[in-house]
Order: sequence, then C-alpha cells, then structure tokens
Amino acid sequence: MKKLTVIGIVVALVFGGCTLFPTVTFDDAKGEWDFPDTTFNNSTITSIHLSVMGENQAACRIDLSWNNFNNFYYGDGTMNGNVFTGEYNVGGNSSDTTTYSITVTFSLSGSTLKAVFNGQGPLNGLILEHGVKAAT
Repeated sequence: MKKLTVIGIVVALVFGGCTLFPTVTFDDAKGEWDFPDTTFNNSTITSIHLSVMGENQAACRIDLSWNNFNNFYYGDGTMNGNVFTGEYNVGGNSSDTTTYSITVTFSLSGSTLKAVFNGQGPLNGLILEHGVKAAT
C-alpha cells in the first residue's frame, strides 16, 4: 500500500508540473527560422528560411524562401493559438499574381519548430520540421 502511495505521489508531481502538449503562442513562433533540406512536391528544397513577424497575433506576417530565394512567398494574417490564418502571394520574379488562402500550424519540440502548411496554391501540403532560430 505504501508503494502505491509513493508511486501516486511521484506521478502527480511529474505530470502536475509539466504540460504534455505545450501551447505554442505567437511569441514562441515569432522570429527567424532556418530548416534543413526537405522533400516537397517530389523535389528537394534547400536553404529554407521562415520569418514570423508582427506586433502581435492580430497582425502577423510570414515570409518563406528556399533555394537561395529562388522561391519566395509572403503573407499576412492572424494567429489564434498556434495557427496562422491568412493569405499569401508568390514573390520574386513570378508571374503568378494570385492571392492564396493558407493556414500554418506551428508546434515546438524542445527548441525546434515545425510548420505545417494547408490551403491553396503552391504551399499547400508543405511540412517543415526541425527549424532552429537563425543566427543573427
């Protein structure tokens, strides 16, 4: 009986003091992030950089580039919890002038960022993992 009591106390202390599924806020995601090479749409994308900017969750901006800025996307929207919702455009020398809807769901594992893109256009289905804060 004493053994069960001790185990119960240890379990309560361990789980009572930690969050199993940490909440990611705008302030957590805000910043400059570099991601390792990844496969997207059957090709390898490299030099991946994501910027999450803005004054607060009501007015956010994301910029995403890869392949040394050969691919560049920029968008504006809002953050609700760990989800960015907004619209984005293709930048650079692209002739694509369409504005696309997008949601980006952020999660953290330790200090690494994951970003999952869902919506319209060329970013739909992109999953970026193991992002680290960029050196400044």
